[in-house]
Amino acid sequence: MTLGEGKRRVLMLLDEYSLDGAPLADADLDARMNDLFDMAQRDVAAWQPIVRRRSLTLDGTGDAALPADVLRVLRIRRGGRRAADCEAVDGRLLFRRGDCSTVTLDYIAAAQRITPETPDDYAFEVSAEAANCLPFFVAAQQRVADLVVDYGAFYNMYLQMRALLPRAALPGAVRQTLYGG
Repeated sequence: MTLGEGKRRVLMLLDEYSLDGAPLADADLDARMNDLFDMAQRDVAAWQPIVRRRSLTLDGTGDAALPADVLRVLRIRRGGRRAADCEAVDGRLLFRRGDCSTVTLDYIAAAQRITPETPDDYAFEVSAEAANCLPFFVAAQQRVADLVVDYGAFYNMYLQMRALLPRAALPGAVRQTLYGG
């Protein structure tokens, strides 16, 4: 889902509260929409983490910067095995000097920030299922200050949808289920 599609879905949800069936046209609502989608994407990403895998070629210096979107390193592998001589510390990848091999980095990523300048063709970085929750969060936040309209229905729907999201399968993790499902 893109940011523009998410905005259209929010307007469809809020259309129930419009006058005479006319879509809402509110400059204040439009101005806040990107910031609220940023909050929503970050909240959902905390619930269902964005897991990424990236290959890095070491330069032999013994120290390299981790990608900017790294929140937490899950594992560092070389040739399919744990790279015991590599360590992630304070946004840096530490390895032995002279090592020019390629390592695979599995990590939990931070979503790119959605700013007021973010174009409507921006694709959300969370899963498709998680992206479907976002318009309910944004619609609820748009109605929070309205004393006449109850925003709780939108927010409760968001919480229910978020709770049903499967936790992201971390690379190499073993998923345990009670009945083998």
